[in-house]
Amino acid sequence: MDSETELRACCGVVVLDDHGRVLLLRRRGEGTWGIPGGGVEAGETWQQAARRECLEETGWEITLHGLLGLYSDPATQTHRYPTGRVVHCVGAVFLASPARRTGTLDGEATELAWFALDRLPTPLFGPDVPVLEDAARRQDAPFID
Repeated sequence: MDSETELRACCGVVVLDDHGRVLLLRRRGEGTWGIPGGGVEAGETWQQAARRECLEETGWEITLHGLLGLYSDPATQTHRYPTGRVVHCVGAVFLASPARRTGTLDGEATELAWFALDRLPTPLFGPDVPVLEDAARRQDAPFID
């Protein structure tokens, strides 16, 4: 990892509906599909950040059910954005269910849709690939990478 790589505390949310479908958003610019999530702000817990990011990005309020896993592997959790910015995210990903839709897309996403975990769209946002694989396996213990 080079000195230009930014280390960031991040969170993500795998939102599953009653049919086991996952909520994904298509990211503006890259056109990749991924889970809601982003950076943890100062003074905020991972859980608070997860709820905030999901609401901001999708308009959905959620109920958190537990930790899916902790993700830190630079090989999968480092991403170069179209702007050239390189970010290594170290963070927690939670399992959640949708509570109610209260808002709209915040501009980071162009589209929002529900998908079966065995029929995911392409292309997927790189760092979310191992997360979605773990969500499909759904083991009792959280995954730690």
